[in-house]
Amino acid sequence: MRGLNYFFRSGFTAFCCCLLLLSACHPTKKIVDTPHPVKLKGNNVIELFDSLTVHQFDFEWLTAKAEVEFTDRENNPETFDVNIRVKKDSVIWISVTPLLGIEAVRVLITPDSMKIMNRLRKTYTARGFDFLDDMLKARINFEIMQAVLVGNYFPYLKNEKLKSVYEDSTFVILSTLNKRQTKRIMEEKDPTKPIIQDFWIDEYYRINRSKITDDRLNRILEAAYSDFFEVDQKRFPQNLVVTVTASTPLKIKVKYTKVVSGEAQSVPFTVPEKYERK
Repeated sequence: MRGLNYFFRSGFTAFCCCLLLLSACHPTKKIVDTPHPVKLKGNNVIELFDSLTVHQFDFEWLTAKAEVEFTDRENNPETFDVNIRVKKDSVIWISVTPLLGIEAVRVLITPDSMKIMNRLRKTYTARGFDFLDDMLKARINFEIMQAVLVGNYFPYLKNEKLKSVYEDSTFVILSTLNKRQTKRIMEEKDPTKPIIQDFWIDEYYRINRSKITDDRLNRILEAAYSDFFEVDQKRFPQNLVVTVTASTPLKIKVKYTKVVSGEAQSVPFTVPEKYERK
């Protein structure tokens, strides 16, 4: 249980579970296809971004079950099941059951706070997002968690704009890097360079990979999506892998086993009086 305890003790709880984050649908009904390059006149950034926005996975309520494998900085793997309920732009509720279907941890995330109830240790924690900022040295908020959960676009920096389009095999890359500043194949690590955010887009205008590169902190955050299937006539990724490359590397693999949308859900979070507040 050491990996699981580190996972929640570190405050990375919400991010991992979500970075783990519509009529009833199951991943066994996959869409099998081979992506081809997106064809756009002049590689127009605005046109590509508009198409990406139109094809994003939209929902009011989302309910999902997933199998999660978490590997901590000491390379200790931990596997557990997760139940997720999301009300768009409002709340993310997570229940973690590592053994015999017995709930170990419950998490409630809102746009301004995270609440964590550890049933194994009988403790309760309430934090703001600044705790994750300090822990990861990266800006993480509710909007980013929600987008990563379903494979949608998100701006990492406030008012940051996408500036260029690059070709990459069967995908194209939308990037915040100014193409006129440097050719991508000639890029070298530069501590003075601003944070770069990239999105790999397939022919269905869905994100297959997102990457945030911060050379100043020698840190890379990536989310990779695969095995898309149809939910409410839109593509949803069955597999999600979140990787943090830094002095304290982390990896989270998420495999969705069930996804349902459109059905309002309860998000119970009552802390027993005997629980110790941390």
